[in-house]
Parts: sequence; structure tokens; C-alpha cells
Amino acid sequence: MSQRWLMIADAHLTCRKPEDEFFRMLDAAARLPGDVGIIFLGDVFDLWIALRGYENDDHRRFLDWCRREKAKRKIVFLEGNHEFYVAKTYADAFTYAGEDMYRDGVLQWLHGDRINKRDRGYAVLRFILRNPLTRWFLWLVGPTFGPGFAHYVRERLRTTNQAYKRYFPESQALRYLASCPPDSVIFAGHFHDRVTKTADGRIMEVLPAYANASELAYYDPAAPELAVFPADRIADVCCNPVNLEAAES
Repeated sequence: MSQRWLMIADAHLTCRKPEDEFFRMLDAAARLPGDVGIIFLGDVFDLWIALRGYENDDHRRFLDWCRREKAKRKIVFLEGNHEFYVAKTYADAFTYAGEDMYRDGVLQWLHGDRINKRDRGYAVLRFILRNPLTRWFLWLVGPTFGPGFAHYVRERLRTTNQAYKRYFPESQALRYLASCPPDSVIFAGHFHDRVTKTADGRIMEVLPAYANASELAYYDPAAPELAVFPADRIADVCCNPVNLEAAES
């Protein structure tokens, strides 16, 4: 049986209120057949610095769920632009965790924050925050200054280069598509709105943010049409043969 995929993008959990709805969705996903892999395309949390002094119970609850599910199915985690050092710190919690992309044959997943090469301000911020020296410094001061620094990073991420974040960079996305192997199907998050782009047989599917309307995405290579649907339809879409247009209604 071919590998099927459930995709979750941009939940942006704030950890400032109970996130019971999101974890109920994960509990429903845990009941899916084992051939349905689950991919988190980044920004599960509005901010996640995976070091002591910067995390809370919601981060640990999510990791516990992933470790349990890893024994039953593929669990893939890609860092978003609001997550730092997760792949290095918690590689054991996932089948695969990375800062860049994940491939399965012609299928490719990425968060999407680096598609727009013109966003130089973000590139500089990313370099500053993700280099080993910054990681060491944050680890050193975490217990004392962690919460304050986390607040600063959250605000910087929210306000940096809004002009680039607000609009989908079509020309940059098409350039990225053209660089991919023939017949590639690329799934991305980051931009929060549903977008489909095609170029010479290659397809890019940009997924809506879970944070907006609790929507998920599902892809079955045996019936290659992406379904985007409300989280409460998870069993209907992933366990039963359905009309994908009806699933999206």
C-alpha cells in the first residue's frame, strides 16, 4: 500500500491559553491507519526555542505525542521560521526532523520561508538566530533571561518585513519550481493561504494555516488530488473513500 500523508501547517500555538482543540485533533490523527504518515510543515508553535528555560508543558505534550506515534507511523517535523533548534535537540521524537525539506520520491515538503530570496531582512535574522554561537549563548542564559528573550524574538518575527510576508511571491515560487526535478509535487506552508502553482509538470501546493480555520491537508499518491478539509473531518477523509471535492466543502 502506498504511503499516504496528513499535513499540518502553521498552527501557531501560543502557549498562552489551553490548546485542547489542537491536541484533540492529534488524538484523532493517532487513530488513523499506520500507512498514513503525518508531516508538520513548521510553525506548530508561535515560538519554540528548543532549549532549557524557553519551553513549557505544551511543547513537552507535543513531543510526547510524536514519540508515541513514531512507533506506529512516519512522523516528520520541519522547522518553521518561528522554531529554533528543534530538529537538533529532539531528533529522537520524530522519524525525520530537519531545518530544510523532506522528500518521498517525487513528493517534497518544506516550510516555505526561504522561497522568497528577496527577503534579505529575514535572511539576516535567520542567520543571527540559527548559528551555533547564538544557540550556545541562548543555552547559557536561558534559565535567567529566557522568557524575556523569547518575547523579543516573537515580536521581531511578527514585525520583520511584513511586505514580504503578506503577499505570495509568485515569481520566486515559479523559479523554485523550475529548479525541482520533473514531475515534482511540492507542499509548503508559511504563507497561510491556499495557493496552487504549476510549471512544466511540476506542482506547488501551499497549504492554509491551521491557525486560521483548523484546516488540514491530505494526499494519497494513488488518487493524486490534494484534499483540504476541517480538522473534524479527519476520519472521513483519511479512513474512507470520499469525493475530495465534497471533503473540501
